[in-house]
Amino acid sequence: MALKVLLEQEKTFFTLLVLLGYLSCKVTCESGDCRQQEFRDRSGNCVPCNQCGPGMELSKECGFGYGEDAQCVTCRLHRFKEDWGFQKCKPCLDCAVVNRFQKANCSATSDAICGDCLPGFYRKTKLVGFQDMECVPCGDPPPPYEPHCASKVNLVKIASTASSPRDTALAAVICSALATVLLALLILCVIYCKRQFMEKKPSYLSSTNMPTEPAASAAVTQCRPAEA
Repeated sequence: MALKVLLEQEKTFFTLLVLLGYLSCKVTCESGDCRQQEFRDRSGNCVPCNQCGPGMELSKECGFGYGEDAQCVTCRLHRFKEDWGFQKCKPCLDCAVVNRFQKANCSATSDAICGDCLPGFYRKTKLVGFQDMECVPCGDPPPPYEPHCASKVNLVKIASTASSPRDTALAAVICSALATVLLALLILCVIYCKRQFMEKKPSYLSSTNMPTEPAASAAVTQCRPAEA
């Protein structure tokens, strides 16, 4: 009885081994024998994945038997690739993140090019002599041994002598007030000249409203008392 049970267990174990071997063989036959940069075509052969040129990458992962329908597509926005190969496009460098001027924009085939540090920032030098990619703030007061920070201080002093928006607005208000005063003086001058003209009218215009000389003499005679 015990021997029969043992035989049944061995049979079950052997069946499991055969099943596992079949599954392993199936997986291996489908993809396992293809290398990292190979896919299996419809004929069952391992074929190298496509290599994409600069500015392009594969549309999906390819290798170890998979990626038969992978095609070369253009790099996504803010990504680039400079050479031919299987590699994917890399993210572009953002110069603003490292506090530096941007000399050239990023394209599908080239990375962005950063220039000097922004005003108020400088590049720290490491112990091995190399400078960091990122620019750090100069601080207040700025370090005297950093020429970039010293030039930034000079720029601030020069900028302070220039006219500020507040001064420009004040000058505009003063100019408007002067223009208003001049206009008022012009109006007063016109009124004064008109009044002087009215007071100095010609004599022939004013004599029409006065009584004649004979009538005035008669009126005086009537008012005198009779002589004795």
